[in-house]
Amino acid sequence: MTALLLAGATVAAGLAGRAWLPGDVGGPLGDVLYAMLVVWLVVLVLPRAPRVVASVTALTVCTAIELSHLTGMPGELLERVPAARFVLGTGFGAADLAWYALGAFLGGALLALLSPRAPAVDEALRHVRADRVGGSGRRAAAILVPLALVGVLVAAGVGVGRSLSIEAQELAAQVDVARSELADSADRVADDGVRSQLSGVIDEAGTVLEGRPVLDRRPGDAARAGDRLERAVTTVHGSRRAFATSEAAEVRETLGPVQRRAERILSATDELADAGRGADETARSDLRHALDVAADTLGTTQADRLAELPLADLESIAGTLATHRDDLDVATTDLMSAQDAAVCPEPDQVWFPEAGKLPAKRLAPIPWAPEHSVRADLVDGLVALDEAFRAEFGEHLTVNSAYRSYEEQVAVYDPDDPNPLAAPPGCSNHGLGTAVDLSMGPESFDGARYAWMKEHAEDYGWTHPAWAEPDGRLPEAWHWESVETPLGY
Repeated sequence: MTALLLAGATVAAGLAGRAWLPGDVGGPLGDVLYAMLVVWLVVLVLPRAPRVVASVTALTVCTAIELSHLTGMPGELLERVPAARFVLGTGFGAADLAWYALGAFLGGALLALLSPRAPAVDEALRHVRADRVGGSGRRAAAILVPLALVGVLVAAGVGVGRSLSIEAQELAAQVDVARSELADSADRVADDGVRSQLSGVIDEAGTVLEGRPVLDRRPGDAARAGDRLERAVTTVHGSRRAFATSEAAEVRETLGPVQRRAERILSATDELADAGRGADETARSDLRHALDVAADTLGTTQADRLAELPLADLESIAGTLATHRDDLDVATTDLMSAQDAAVCPEPDQVWFPEAGKLPAKRLAPIPWAPEHSVRADLVDGLVALDEAFRAEFGEHLTVNSAYRSYEEQVAVYDPDDPNPLAAPPGCSNHGLGTAVDLSMGPESFDGARYAWMKEHAEDYGWTHPAWAEPDGRLPEAWHWESVETPLGY
């Protein structure tokens, strides 16, 4: 009756501990109660068995069940009958063997405390057993009990050794993964400190693996080192994603301006093609294709799409974006060169679609000649040049022409009877707001004004182009350009 009551109380205590206690407390308590329950069951089946035998038997049963998890049999049974976990548990744990031993001891001690035999009964039973089996029973018990204890200890040792071996193998595999992650993440993390942390955790794991089993490395040490490795690898992985995402976003930002420029160039060449002055169709077709590829790439590299990509694909996005950006830039330049060849007859003339079409906000009037304008960022240099010129000659630079709109350039250029002093529309630096025509007086190239300008103009950001020199293609003493005037693509 006592064993039955204890069994019921033990089951109730185990269910309560599972429901209310945290896992690191409820787990060991459950192992202790499980072993005690087995003691009660042994007594119920063998009510005459000595308490020591009941405890040893219970410990042997618990150890055998625990060691069975080192084979595949319990796992197969648990897949078919999940409820069997209440009897078999869910996996091998070397520390569980110690808790079973404690439970078996407490079970036997508690049973002896709650149901002691009267001395007279013990004496009577002793004489009865002596009469029945004599000394042979005692000798058998003296041999079997120690053997059982030794067997349990050996089994426990084998289990601990197997557990340490499995943990070491798993940790070694994790170290290999972590080292690979450390190597692959070089120059690819948002914070290099996470790589230093991972390197330290790898070293710690190596120290654990080098330790002597049981003496230096106890059950659970390798598992805990593996958990630290896993967390460190996850942190590095996250830092790599953050870096790759940021890098892709940065390159993506540089693609936008290149795309807009390409669209503007293509639109301008389409207009010229409609007027019969278009560039080679191959160059225009190549730019259209490059624009389509860039548009597709921009669509597939939005932030929400990047978040869904595997790390390897994410880290390649920046390179893909850069390649498509560069391809688009090259296709744009090729089309501009083709259009230049179609409309600008001279090698020193460069075609730009914005020539003569600059917005008003990019222009500013020349202070002493407000009827003329240049690019706004060039005014200060021109004013400084004029002040130096006025200090030398006592007069302002005489401005005859500066920025010309596209329509004004059309007016001075006749394709049927071209004026040699006017470049075709789109090919003149006047249309870029970077050129001015300044009177050098009647002496032209031979005068003091031209000589002074040749010596000092570049100090203020203005120069006389080679084509306008006395021995150039079109000698023009009056034509001066900003040093920022583009001479090519």
